[in-house]
Amino acid sequence: MDNYGIRGELHVNLDDVRKLELRYSRAQPDKMDIYVEYVGGQIKVFGVDRYLIERLLEQLKNQGANPGISTPREDRG
Repeated sequence: MDNYGIRGELHVNLDDVRKLELRYSRAQPDKMDIYVEYVGGQIKVFGVDRYLIERLLEQLKNQGANPGISTPREDRG
């Protein structure tokens, strides 16, 4: 299994995830929350650095992984 450059074994299977949601607040501009709802209803919230998410989206955009992905700045104008 390819770990995409991540050391160690991956322990998350997206087949077990029902919904992912990112939330951003201008009150804390350097942080984002990722809400993960698992099959069965369990919800976990992870606080992550905004920079990490922005870089991930930029990488996906540059790879052409999903042409529907755009950043909020692109949506404005």
